[in-house]
Amino acid sequence: MANDSAQGDPGVRLVGGFGGGAVGFGQPPRGRGWGIVAVAILVAVALVVSLAKPAEAADGDQAPTEFTVSFAIPENVDLPKLRGVVAELNSRHALLSDTLYEEQDRFAPVDLEPDVDTFTVQHDFDGAFAVTGSTLSLTVDPTNAVQITELTGWQWFLIYIGSFAVALLARILCEGFFGVATAGPGTILAAAFCAALGNFISTFIPQAVRVVDEGHQHDGGAWGWAVGIAAVASFFGVVWEGWAAGFARGGLITDLRKMGQALANWGRSLTGWASSASPAAVDTGIALEENAEAIGEGVASALEDSASETAAELRVLPLGDSITYGVGTPDNSSYRARLAQLLGGVGGPVNFVGSQRTGQLADQDNEGHPGWTISQIHSIASCTMREYRPNVVLLHIGTNDMARNVSVASAPERLRSLIRQIVNTAPETTVLVSTLIPSTTPATMNRIQQYNAAIPGIVADFQKAGRPVRLVDMGAVTPGDMTDSLHPNANGFRKMAEAFHRTIDGVVRRDVFLRARNGVAGACGDLPTGGGGGTTGAVDPSGTGQDGWKWEGTIASGVGATREEVRFADLNGDGRDDYLVVSPQGQVRAWVNNRSSGSTSWTSLGTVASGSAPREEVRFADVNGDGRDDYLAVGAQGQVRAWFNAGTGNSVSWASQGEIAGSVGTTREEVRFADINGDGRDDYLAVNTQGQVRAWMNVRGPGGTGWSYQGVVASGVGATRDEVRFTDLDGDSRDDYLVVGAQGQVRAWLNAIGATGAESWLVQGEIAAGVGVSRENVEFADIDGGGSSDYLAVNSTGQVSAWLNEQFAQNDRWDRQGVVASGTGVPPEELRFADLNGDRKEDYLAVGPQGAVKAWLRVSGGWNYVGQVASGAGPREEVRFADLNGDGRDDYLLVGAQGQVKLWLNVAGGSAGISFQSKGDVATGSGARDTVRFADINGDGRDDYLVVGAQGQVQGWLNTAGGSSGVSWQSAGEIAAGIGLPGSMITFADLDGDSRDDYLSVNEHGRIWAWLNNRGGGGSTWLAQGEIATGVGATRNQVLLADLTGDRRFDYLVSSATGVVTAWTGTGIVRKG
Repeated sequence: MANDSAQGDPGVRLVGGFGGGAVGFGQPPRGRGWGIVAVAILVAVALVVSLAKPAEAADGDQAPTEFTVSFAIPENVDLPKLRGVVAELNSRHALLSDTLYEEQDRFAPVDLEPDVDTFTVQHDFDGAFAVTGSTLSLTVDPTNAVQITELTGWQWFLIYIGSFAVALLARILCEGFFGVATAGPGTILAAAFCAALGNFISTFIPQAVRVVDEGHQHDGGAWGWAVGIAAVASFFGVVWEGWAAGFARGGLITDLRKMGQALANWGRSLTGWASSASPAAVDTGIALEENAEAIGEGVASALEDSASETAAELRVLPLGDSITYGVGTPDNSSYRARLAQLLGGVGGPVNFVGSQRTGQLADQDNEGHPGWTISQIHSIASCTMREYRPNVVLLHIGTNDMARNVSVASAPERLRSLIRQIVNTAPETTVLVSTLIPSTTPATMNRIQQYNAAIPGIVADFQKAGRPVRLVDMGAVTPGDMTDSLHPNANGFRKMAEAFHRTIDGVVRRDVFLRARNGVAGACGDLPTGGGGGTTGAVDPSGTGQDGWKWEGTIASGVGATREEVRFADLNGDGRDDYLVVSPQGQVRAWVNNRSSGSTSWTSLGTVASGSAPREEVRFADVNGDGRDDYLAVGAQGQVRAWFNAGTGNSVSWASQGEIAGSVGTTREEVRFADINGDGRDDYLAVNTQGQVRAWMNVRGPGGTGWSYQGVVASGVGATRDEVRFTDLDGDSRDDYLVVGAQGQVRAWLNAIGATGAESWLVQGEIAAGVGVSRENVEFADIDGGGSSDYLAVNSTGQVSAWLNEQFAQNDRWDRQGVVASGTGVPPEELRFADLNGDRKEDYLAVGPQGAVKAWLRVSGGWNYVGQVASGAGPREEVRFADLNGDGRDDYLLVGAQGQVKLWLNVAGGSAGISFQSKGDVATGSGARDTVRFADINGDGRDDYLVVGAQGQVQGWLNTAGGSSGVSWQSAGEIAAGIGLPGSMITFADLDGDSRDDYLSVNEHGRIWAWLNNRGGGGSTWLAQGEIATGVGATRNQVLLADLTGDRRFDYLVSSATGVVTAWTGTGIVRKG
């Protein structure tokens, strides 16, 4: 729009100035500050009146397709800051209207009577702000979003966008005047005041136009009401040491009269097309002048009303993890109990809020979530703020990120994002951001110090932007104030309370806590709530301090069995422990764990064992390492009889092994079974009354089960035998040493036996604070198949509650790539992978019934079909691919019934660059076809000839250059003694990328155990890695191991019935030792 300038001035200029006065240090300027406010209001009213009246004059015209509001920017506006604000507004949402409405909602009117008719505009539209030279413009394009058919609708729409643009300029002017960018004393108040001022203007302008439009321009009460609405909308709780209301009754009245005079004079100067706006501008100016006193009183009253409620209530949200919850002291009161006492003197009530209920204090509400990280708290921040609308947030978060080494470098940015989420959702909230208390674990403490160093800068950045964010320094809490490695004792919590109180008290003294607003009940839905628990029932983790354990709730409702009857063991070998009920006579009923998509369900198998010993003798352990737990009976003197689990699929059958271990001078009560060395086979342990452990390692091989005495492997930690448990906490296949306290709390020592340069047991301190059940009700089992044991509570009726193990973050060996081949209709028996072109990436092959081969070569981003590359020389079951001449290209082999081998060398040629040259017979055969494997054992680039025996033992012939075919063989004898598992489970592939293939065992569920090839490396020839792949729900027949990336490490592939391939690429992670 334009004004009356003959030069066509593009907008309304901010001219003149009202008031004056000195600026105090750390205190807002008085007269001149409100002078700027007066100028901004004057210009704003002029702008919207001239928007509205020409629209009326244009009655009958078509609604415009685009409209631009442009006006000059005053010289004292901080242009870089204005450009930054404009850029942020333009990019925040897809539609500009969403951004403007969000800004409007941040300071929406509060506690107005329901029948108050306030001005609102709610249309979707797009557009953009722009700063060009010294002009600010706002262009909107409403044709596709705003359906306004009447010009009166356009009038109010343009009033809305014009008001927002002027308010934006006024806010930047205000911040520049108060020196917000310098971050000096009073910065937070100044910026908060300026933000409120902007909203005051954008709210007041339409109300002022409505007053004139409805003919009430000479009604002081109407003007007072309009200003009061705007003030309540914007200045609720923003009172600066009481000066604002006093000034509203003094200097503001004078400024308003000057505004009125200027506006009336401006209206009288309008000519030409804009002259229709003259009467409204003159009338509005006269009304402002006549009613200045009433308007000033309206502003003062509104400010006083809001100020009277500023500190009427502190609604406090303690937000964080188990430290906020209260883990570390028996009463779970955290710092909250002492803080409540200290806050009793602030002059008003204190109300803690949150979804959790813990501690021995009158108000138990809090939002402490044991085990949660910054990102997890961020996930509920928005709904939590909407639900409770606190005016104070006490934020102590990040301990679990540091303890688990979760992306420590980016943790400060996650904290920044969380704070931004809080203040954007509830701008009236003051966030007190605490530095983290210390850890007694050196590595964790180093990370905490790094994280803490970044927090003051984050807080300062928010303060510069005018956000009410304060720093709380927890430096007074020392390692001597800790119960364990992460949680404070009573003295530590006392120091935390005092630190929070000092900051709160400082804010209260300055009168800058904004009034808490009404929340939205149920905004977060059903979150876990705290509670008590007896010896037969568990409570959820919000009442337990279960850092690092994800609450799953009740996963089994019970089947009428007693606690003594319930056991957990993996009967079908899928990596998930099943629910068993063992009768007094040793009879076993089983329910298979069918967990899928984060939900646990069970399928009854009925009776799976008729019973071979009394219940007190029955144990379940995997003795032969096939992934299925076996049925054992332990005699009074520690002797062991075994029935191996010989089932397939979900069926269970038993093969008697007789006595597999004689007495070694122990009693039944001393005997435990656990995998100490991580080879997939449970070892025989004897635990004495003081928790000392002697071990006999399971050395089962082709000759049957055997044991190797290792002596004392754990000297004890002062716990009794009844307290000691063994289970794999960290997923490295080695069972760890646990001590379970009377109330279910758990201390742990991680098993590092055999790890290079490490102690045998690594102390972890308390890893679970208990869940309100006794020791006898605590079980450990792998419920989700993740490879690490979860925490279970079993009550007297066999009902099971579960906490999934998230305590020990493990670097994953596999990166899921999703579907990498969409399928060609090839069934699994036809699908092979081999490197045909020598680029180290294995190609997708389809082998027909007579051995013909079609190929899709692996290329960047997919596959290149090259058609048939081999016409076939024998039945598909005889076809193998291996590199026998070491040129990097896999050759075509036929393996006869007795292991004899015919070779076709892969040579460059043909349209695809692949052709095969016959070399005739290259091996006479040394075993049945199904026992023959080809793998590079010595890393020379030539695949060797291997024969796998019935118990997994391996005979090898090394491939050496020679003979007419270029291939000859040198016997290496037995290169692996075997692990006592069927040869059909054994295969070879390179896990770590050292060019030597490793020894793998793959069970029917696609789970893989590995032994690294250490031939020639000193020490053991094969180094146990334990379970390296837990399976993905596919059978062994669907699993293929091939290198798709060329990094020399095999990837885990799963093929569907039609040849669709999903891939997990190997990261090369191996276990030390």
